[in-house]
Amino acid sequence: MRVLKLPYENELYELRKWIDNTNTPLNMQFLHTPQKIQRIHQWIGVIAKETQTEYPFYAAMLPGIANILFQGNGMSPALVNPVAFGELMVIICHIGAEPSIARFWSAIHPRIVNVSHELYVDGHYSTAAEKAVKEVESRLREKFLELKTGAAVPAKIGDVIGALMSENGAFKFCDTTTTSGRDYRRGIQSLFEGIVAAYRNPAAHANLQYEKREAMEQIMLASQLMYVLDKPQL
Repeated sequence: MRVLKLPYENELYELRKWIDNTNTPLNMQFLHTPQKIQRIHQWIGVIAKETQTEYPFYAAMLPGIANILFQGNGMSPALVNPVAFGELMVIICHIGAEPSIARFWSAIHPRIVNVSHELYVDGHYSTAAEKAVKEVESRLREKFLELKTGAAVPAKIGDVIGALMSENGAFKFCDTTTTSGRDYRRGIQSLFEGIVAAYRNPAAHANLQYEKREAMEQIMLASQLMYVLDKPQL
C-alpha cells in the first residue's frame, strides 16, 4: 500500500517550516522581501484551495489571514503581523497534525487505495473513481473463481453478481434465515448491481467527468463493497 500523500503536502511542509523558523522574538522582527511574501501567499493559497472540503472554515479564513500577514506597502521588505501569524500557526499546525484526507484514505479498502489514491491526490478525480469501480469488478470475478471452481466466469458482470449474490448464490456472506438477513442480502446485491449500472457501464462507453466530491463518494461506495467481498463464507 502506498504512503498516503496530501495534494498540498509540499506547501504544508514549506509553510510549517517557515512558521517554525519565524516563531521566535528575534525572527518576528526580520524583514521579509516581496519575493518571499509572494511564495508564502502561494503556499497559503494552495492549502486553502485543497482543504475546502475537509476544512471549509479554515479554507475560508486563510486568504484573509494571508492579506494581513505582513505589515508593509508590498513594494519593500515587511514585518510579520503577530496576530495574523498566531492565527495562521494554529490552523497550519492543526491541519498538519490531523489532515482529514489522510483519515479518509486510511478507512478505504487497501485495494481501492492502491488503484485510486495517487490519481485522486493528483486531481484526476474521474479516473480515480473509475479505477475504484473496475477494481470491484475484478474482485467479483476473483470471488466467482474462488467459490465456483472450474466454472467459466460469465462475460457479463451482472451475471457474475447474480451467481454470487442472488437468493441461491454461491457467496453466503450473511445469515438469510432471518428477515433482516434476507433484506440485507437483497440490498447488498442491489448495491453491486447499482454501482455497475450507474458507474461501470456508462464509463465503458464515454469519458465521464466527476467533481472531487462525486469521486470521493464513488470511491467510498466501492470500498464498502470490497469489504463485503472480504467477508468469510458462512
